[in-house]
Amino acid sequence: MIVFVRYNLGPEVVVELQEEATVAELKEVVGQQQGVQPDLLRVLFAGRELKSTSTLQGCDLPEQSTVHIIVPSPASSSYKTLLLPEHLSQGEEENHDSLTRLDLSASRLPTTSSTLGVILERNDSEGVGATAGGGGGGAALGGDSADDRAVLQSAGAKDHSVRPRSTFFVYCKSCKLVQPGKLRVRCRSCRQATLTLSRGPSCWDDVLLQSRVHGVCHSDGCHGTEAEFYMKCASHPTSDNDHSVALDLIMTNSRDVPCIACTDVMDVVLVFECLERHVICLECFRHYCQVRLNERQFVYDPAVGYSLPCAGNIDHYMLLNVSHFYMFISLICCRGLKKLYEVSFLCVYSWLHQLSH
Repeated sequence: MIVFVRYNLGPEVVVELQEEATVAELKEVVGQQQGVQPDLLRVLFAGRELKSTSTLQGCDLPEQSTVHIIVPSPASSSYKTLLLPEHLSQGEEENHDSLTRLDLSASRLPTTSSTLGVILERNDSEGVGATAGGGGGGAALGGDSADDRAVLQSAGAKDHSVRPRSTFFVYCKSCKLVQPGKLRVRCRSCRQATLTLSRGPSCWDDVLLQSRVHGVCHSDGCHGTEAEFYMKCASHPTSDNDHSVALDLIMTNSRDVPCIACTDVMDVVLVFECLERHVICLECFRHYCQVRLNERQFVYDPAVGYSLPCAGNIDHYMLLNVSHFYMFISLICCRGLKKLYEVSFLCVYSWLHQLSH
């Protein structure tokens, strides 16, 4: 496998190893290249230091990933050791949740939702295809073109034999698709991915809001402690600056909840932020956005700018993350530049509105 290595924040160097190689073997190769004893090297990836005894695959290191390898100076090592939270023993530090195996869907689809509880109970007694909350305002939305299905190919019909592994989804501007995503972290001060976390994020607010999670930055001369999370597309290799838009309301439908509009059970769904946590498949959500746009019914909300309410409860609960509208711009572009302009204006206006508050 190929790994990109940044040694002491230098340029990326390509290192080729066997797929079953360990972190210690990676240190050996880099140590020989840099003329440094391997036991002095520290390998950092996705907010944690990798143990020498671990295999690269066991660390969830995908092909062509970028890892940071540093040689901490004695002065910086002693200073940064003092910054580590006292409650983290060595064992706890090694075993905190990895960003590569994190699942934050429970913070968007809690089991305490009354409507969700009814849906799940109905599924258990009547089967997966039962109608779910159709009377709550979600009209059936049909009529999909081949182009629509191509753009939304990552959200195909439910296949019970294969369940998607990804717990994050992004809108990738390169792919122009909703794609599985990967969560990464860097130091907010120096913007380098050399920060090790004191704890992993426990909910989406930890990822999206500032100053929620802290750690220790191992860049020489940086005393930053604040974590900054960002997302990348997991479907292809990415550069350091190739970031994607986080879609926190889109998730794998692990509970087989049917869409509120078409009642189909899809692999990937969007969960509205209403109290009932209504679930809608991506194609129906796209139709919902298209219909509301055609009827000029995007609603201005003082908190988020232009947005849409939940499809099952149109009087309340605005969609707070307007980034979810952008995943359908390529579709709308094919149907006329006027529609593209309208959606782009609404999204950009809403983003600027959020940044100014």
